[in-house]
Amino acid sequence: MMQVYLSTKQSSSRENQVPQLVTIDVGIHSRGLLSSNMILLGTHNLSEPLEVDSGELKLLLSPVSSMEPETVQVRLYEHFGPKKRHFVEEKTLYLSHNKTKWCEFDVTSSLQWWLSDKINSKLEIICLNCKSELNVRAAFVNALIFKDTVRRKRSVFSYDQSRRTDCRFTSNSKHKMKCCRHNMTVTFKDLRFPEMASIIQPKNYEAGYCQGRCPPNYNYATNHSRIQTLVHQLDKKIAKQHSRRAIPKACCSPSKLEPLEIIRVDPYNSAKLIVEKWENMEVTECACS
Repeated sequence: MMQVYLSTKQSSSRENQVPQLVTIDVGIHSRGLLSSNMILLGTHNLSEPLEVDSGELKLLLSPVSSMEPETVQVRLYEHFGPKKRHFVEEKTLYLSHNKTKWCEFDVTSSLQWWLSDKINSKLEIICLNCKSELNVRAAFVNALIFKDTVRRKRSVFSYDQSRRTDCRFTSNSKHKMKCCRHNMTVTFKDLRFPEMASIIQPKNYEAGYCQGRCPPNYNYATNHSRIQTLVHQLDKKIAKQHSRRAIPKACCSPSKLEPLEIIRVDPYNSAKLIVEKWENMEVTECACS
């Protein structure tokens, strides 16, 4: 097992500690079947209590032997004994005849059980509809681990709910339409953007967004916003007479944003994790501007 520490300053406070990235080499054993491979997590000699924040099994699959590409369903099972297995996850993969393919599975719970019991753990890869042999060329596990069995609140992932100015809906339908902050949870992997794919933590966060009407004398962000709204009221009739667009009124938009701390894989060294602060990521207040 190779431990790779985060390339960032570690705070002396326990609450501000960040996890270690641990890479675990695993063994691969072909069962002699067309569609099955066994992944073996061997015994480990870690003496201190560990808590797994997340674990990901990465498999490098060889190209298929047929000349035609294949779309296949691959399942991962965890074995507890000779006749007991537990379904973990299923993936749909597109396999080419001339390119290798990386495949990732979430094995957080399996990894925690393995680290706690210090015994061999077996994971089985099964292809449901492979026309040719499923060959796993390489396999390893990346895990974020804390040296403590008690989960700590970490500043990297914390969010102070009291800072937010969410919409407060009432029976008055007009009030619902006024400018306020709405909830919007963002899951990075769903964005399918290359830079987001390297993010390890947080997997998602509450970004928020602003929406609603900006009636006169309501929640102005600046004096300029107030003046612009007054000018808009005066300009509407004049603009209509001259067949032009009126000066726009103030719009509902973020008036206060907070940064978000990100743990992601170093783009120049995949064996390292880095902590970055991305500015203006969380909307906490909205106003008319």
